[in-house]
Amino acid sequence: MPINSLKPSPITLKILAVVIFNLICYINVGMFFTAISVFVHQSLHYNSVIAGMAVSVAYIGTFLTRPSAGRWIDTKGAKSSVIIGLCVSAIGGIFTLISALFTTFPIVTLLIIILGRLCIGASESWASTGTNLWNISRTGIENATHVISWNGVTSYGGMAIGAPLGIFLLNLPGHFGGLTTIAIVTIVLAGVGAVLASTYSNIAPTPSTTPPLPFTTVFMRVLPTGSGLGLATVGFGSIQAFMALYFVFNGWNGSGYVITLFGICFVFIRFIFKNAIHKYGGYMVSIVSLSIETIGLCFIAFSHSIIGTYIGAGLTGCGFSLIFPALGIIAIATVGAENRGSALACFGLFLDIALFIAGPLLGFILFHWGYYWLFLSAAIFTCAGTILTYILHYQSKCRNLTASNQNHIIKS
Repeated sequence: MPINSLKPSPITLKILAVVIFNLICYINVGMFFTAISVFVHQSLHYNSVIAGMAVSVAYIGTFLTRPSAGRWIDTKGAKSSVIIGLCVSAIGGIFTLISALFTTFPIVTLLIIILGRLCIGASESWASTGTNLWNISRTGIENATHVISWNGVTSYGGMAIGAPLGIFLLNLPGHFGGLTTIAIVTIVLAGVGAVLASTYSNIAPTPSTTPPLPFTTVFMRVLPTGSGLGLATVGFGSIQAFMALYFVFNGWNGSGYVITLFGICFVFIRFIFKNAIHKYGGYMVSIVSLSIETIGLCFIAFSHSIIGTYIGAGLTGCGFSLIFPALGIIAIATVGAENRGSALACFGLFLDIALFIAGPLLGFILFHWGYYWLFLSAAIFTCAGTILTYILHYQSKCRNLTASNQNHIIKS
C-alpha cells in the first residue's frame, strides 16, 4: 500500500482540528463515570439506587440545555457553543472540588456533587452538539456522516481514557485521593480547551428567510429515530452506571478497563465500518448494531465471570458504535439546514433521557433482584429497539415504494 494512502484526508484533518474539543469534554465526562458511583457508595455510604442516580443526574443537565444549545448554534454559530460547553465543564470541576470540603457531611457533599454533575451534563450538550455542527459547517453536509462518526469516536474514546484515569485518581493516597484530583484535572483540561477554541475562526450560521421550526415540531420529526437511539442507550447506561459496583460486588479488579474496552471496540467499529451507513442505509446498520448490543448484554447477564463480562462489554461497544450516526443522519434529514442544530440537539435528547432513566430504573432492579436481572433488563430494552428500528425500516421502504409508483404513473 502506498504511504500516501495512509495519510489522513484533508477533510479528516479539518474535522480533527475541531473534534479535539469533544475529546476534552468526554475525558472529563469519563473520569466521573466510574468514580462517582464508587465514591457515593463506598465513601458516602449511600445505596446502589442513590449511586446510580448520582451518575445519571448529569443527564438532567444535558436534557435541559440541549434545546437552548441547538437554537444558539442555529442563530449564533457553533464556536461560541463549544467555548460555553468547556467553561461549564470547568465549573462542574469547581463544584466537585468544593464538595471535598464537606466530606464529614455526606448529604451536603452529595448535593454539591450533584450540582457539579449537572454542569458536566450541560457541558455535553453545548460542547458536543457545537463540535458536530461546527465541523458540518466547515466540511459540508455531504460529510455529515464522517463528522458524526468522528464525534462519536472522540466521545467514547474520551470516556475510554477518562474512566480508568478517574479510578486511578480516585484511589490516590491522602488528600490527592477521592474526587479532589479528578476535579483539578477537569478544570485544567476544560480551561485549556476553551482558550484554544477561542483562537479558531467562527462559521456563521446558515441564513434563513423563514422562522425557525418550533421545538415541538423538530422533536416530533426526530421522535421515531430518537426512540430507537434511546432504547439502544439503556445498554450503555447499564455499563457506565453499574459496572464499577458490579466489580466491587464480585471482588474483581479492573472495572475502569471495562469502559476502556467498550470505548476501544466502539472506536474500532467506527473506523472499520465507517462507510457502512452510506452503503447499506441507516436503518439496516442500526438493526444489525442493536442485535449485537443485545447479545453483548446477554453475555454479561449469563456469564457470571470477569472474562465473560469483558467480552460482553466489548460486544456491547461494537453494537452501540454505529447507532447514533446511522439514525442521526435520518433524523437531521427531516429538517432544513437552518434547523440542523435543533434537530441534532433534539435527537441527542433521547440519549440523555435514556441515560437518566437507566440509572435509577436499573438501580431499582438491582436493589430488588440483583445484577443478573439488571443486565438482562438492559438487553430487553435493546431488543425492543431492534424491533422498533425494523418497523421504521419497513415503513420507510413502503413510503419509498409508494412514491416511486406515483412518479411512474405521473410520467406515464
